[in-house]
Amino acid sequence: MTSFLLGVQSLIWVSGCASAGGAGVKQTTERAMSCLRYYLPYEHSATARVQALESLAECGSDEVLPWIRLALNDDSPAVRFAAAMALGQRDDRTSINTVKKLLASGEVSDQIAAAGSLHMMGDTSASGKLAEYLFSRSDPNAPHHAAFVLGRLGEPGANKILARVVTSPDPGLRSNALESMAMLGSKEAKATLVANLYNGLGPEETFALTVLGHLRDQQYHQIFLDKLATAQHLETKLAAARALGQLGDAKGFDLAMSSLSYTAKKDEKNDPAANQTFRVRQLAATTLGAIGDRRAVAPLESMMNDADDPRLQIAAAKALMDILGPKHKKQRMQ
Repeated sequence: MTSFLLGVQSLIWVSGCASAGGAGVKQTTERAMSCLRYYLPYEHSATARVQALESLAECGSDEVLPWIRLALNDDSPAVRFAAAMALGQRDDRTSINTVKKLLASGEVSDQIAAAGSLHMMGDTSASGKLAEYLFSRSDPNAPHHAAFVLGRLGEPGANKILARVVTSPDPGLRSNALESMAMLGSKEAKATLVANLYNGLGPEETFALTVLGHLRDQQYHQIFLDKLATAQHLETKLAAARALGQLGDAKGFDLAMSSLSYTAKKDEKNDPAANQTFRVRQLAATTLGAIGDRRAVAPLESMMNDADDPRLQIAAAKALMDILGPKHKKQRMQ
């Protein structure tokens, strides 16, 4: 099993998790936090480290900040990028000098993340780099990173330059620009996302629902209900259920619960059954976290303890924190 259930440290984890079903909220959240912390330095997968880091940054208290600061020295550019952005979003002024060192790094992605992080912490001296990299041709990934970061700065004026790349032939750049513009309040971007919900392409529908869901805008409530009822793809239905959960509507709860144990029956073109299974189960966990119903705690604990894929364990741990953690909103629509 490729998980944290390896070695002496994992044996301690197993003995602690065996009675999780009867444990109180405090014990369950402590186990979920332990899972996320375990994967922060996980050497076998940078993707797992990024996922754990972003989860800790969102749901952890200030005690997790030193762990995230350490990730600025990670071997993986993706982890360093995520760490810098997380520290900026948490306004961790203690890390400013370390982030400035990252800004001086030769890695373009480091410079972009550091510039964005410093901007969020009140230092705009390097913010001009973001516009430069948005139109860079020397590094094909630089525009993607810059478009992503610009959407996290809370500066609606950035929509003017993002609009120049939102029609790019590069689908990754186009998606990042569209998402960032929507986050910065662009009516045109949000209208495009709504239109994309009805083009019949599962990945585009799921992406649009993810972005619109994060906006937590009640004007999309009926649209989310419609997609939950009529979408052809299970992933689209789950994304709609998650978006509804973010609005306080739990109508997708049963679907998400049943999807935790989903197994794809066959490979599709360029999409192995194992990948389909992973995506559905991960999306089911995040949906349950968004809905916040405590009936999901036991099955999420089982996923956190037993899943073979570290990314599923992390998703389950984050969902548990969303349901039981102090930042969770208790009032829900029925």
